[in-house]
Amino acid sequence: MDTKDHCKYGSTCFRRNKHHFLEFSHPFIEEIALKINNGEIEAVLSLELKTDLLEQAQLVAELIESGELILEGRSMENTAEKNQGVKRNASTMETGDSETEIKENSSQHKEKRIKAAVIDESIPSHVNKMANDSGTSIKIVSSDKLNPQQKIEASAPVNYFLSSVENIPETWDQTLTLKFSELLHPSLGVLEKSVQFNFMVELGWLLAQYCYHKVQRKPLLVIYGAESEELSAAQSRVPTLHAIRVKPKYPFGSHHTKMSMMSYEDGSLRIAVHTGNLIESDWEDRTQGIWVSPSCPPLSSEASEKMGDGDSLTGFKNDLIRYLESYSLSALQPWIEKVHQADMSNINVCFIPSSPGSHPIQSKNEKVSRWGHLHLSWLLQQHASSEADESVVMQCSSIGSLGPSPSSWLVGELGVSMTASSGVVKLGQPNVQVIYPCFQDVKSSIHGLLGGGCLPYSRQGHNKQTWFTEFLHKWRSESRLRTKAMPHIKSYARVSNDFSRASFFVLTSANVSKAAWGMRTNKASTLMIQSFEAGVLFLPKFIFGEKHFLLGKQLFLPYDLPLTKYGLGDEPWFIDNLR
Repeated sequence: MDTKDHCKYGSTCFRRNKHHFLEFSHPFIEEIALKINNGEIEAVLSLELKTDLLEQAQLVAELIESGELILEGRSMENTAEKNQGVKRNASTMETGDSETEIKENSSQHKEKRIKAAVIDESIPSHVNKMANDSGTSIKIVSSDKLNPQQKIEASAPVNYFLSSVENIPETWDQTLTLKFSELLHPSLGVLEKSVQFNFMVELGWLLAQYCYHKVQRKPLLVIYGAESEELSAAQSRVPTLHAIRVKPKYPFGSHHTKMSMMSYEDGSLRIAVHTGNLIESDWEDRTQGIWVSPSCPPLSSEASEKMGDGDSLTGFKNDLIRYLESYSLSALQPWIEKVHQADMSNINVCFIPSSPGSHPIQSKNEKVSRWGHLHLSWLLQQHASSEADESVVMQCSSIGSLGPSPSSWLVGELGVSMTASSGVVKLGQPNVQVIYPCFQDVKSSIHGLLGGGCLPYSRQGHNKQTWFTEFLHKWRSESRLRTKAMPHIKSYARVSNDFSRASFFVLTSANVSKAAWGMRTNKASTLMIQSFEAGVLFLPKFIFGEKHFLLGKQLFLPYDLPLTKYGLGDEPWFIDNLR
């Protein structure tokens, strides 16, 4: 790996081509990029950089985060080494979900893939049945091969799944498991067109999912975040594809949403909110979460007279429209109109959107910002119950800059929002627990240390918030057979101290970061959000008509309870371990 020459233009470089930054080093821009990736929002904003320089730094930050650009001997604490060059090792890394993803094309770095067209009938099925309140049973694992529509029917009324894991065959036939391609299965409807919202897209892999069900000729709109020459040039080669990159509005933001919308020939619409990038490794090697809506038929004139705008009690439709409109993209107008015309009264989850901007917390029309963690808090205040002793469990694959103490944001802001309820306001500090894999979790995973490619927390970032270690718990998912499949899923829940009940559950693209959930600014008068995110809130009131979910009966968490706290000597997984 050769040391790269410095760019001859120095701090006046005007280039914005990624190949230029891979070929030549730019110490000043790289220093800013490192601050961006470490979540040092205030530090970057205080520099008052020109727009051109900020865009260059954002591009370099993405290249560093993706693994395409690896800085040689660079350390923000060691200024003597800041002027060294860069080196590239693109053969082992590729762009990820604001996270470093590991490319799987080296036989030295990954076991040969299991390619099985037909599941071996000798594999044990591990049937696990648990009764819910209605007396029926839910099969977590089944030897029956159900099509996606049958799986959705069997999972109702929750409609929440985990992705299958290629190297864990026992997950292949689980009733509460879906593959991405199954979202395009004809049992769900005859596809007319679709739109995919995501951060990173492997075009070849995505088109292969459509080809698998012979719908590759259907119009496809892709709204994506990470720079991709392949996608930007694809439209000339794939006439049915329209790809639009949503560039970051702020230095720490990204288009991080993971959502699919499918329109069918019978006029119906279906929404899926999930946690995976549209890349092969995310859907084969990692633990992802997926929520799939019921089919939403066109809103007839008769139905419109009876139920108004066709929204559900959760307000899902209205919040989805608000979110789609925040893009200000003409290409989304037909989809916004499609949502307007859909009967979504049967959707029983709430939509939790984040959209970049400085959102007023109080305005003439609303008493609270209906974005990010404040929207979640507002919904919990309206509809969630609480108990005297509950814990907020935050499970994520990435961690931002959280401030000098727990009260700075993690507990004092995000935790407070997640302890909101319709009952009496609880006193005392929220009890927050965070699930993020430790080093040994990753080392013991399917692909060893390479399994940590989707977990971009840095040692440098952690050294500024060492207090955070006390909140950390290991990734354990024996009940779902996924302990060795590193979590790219992001989920949040409030659970009782005896681990039998939950007040709510959130599945979302949002990690534990201010950019994703928002932070109060301007003397708490606004909520500053930097990224596009999308999630769904499951409330027992709307799904079962009750105050709490019965865990292991009505709701199956992606991890095991009780949680396993970091032990003596354990430290979080750091992406530095791969560099």
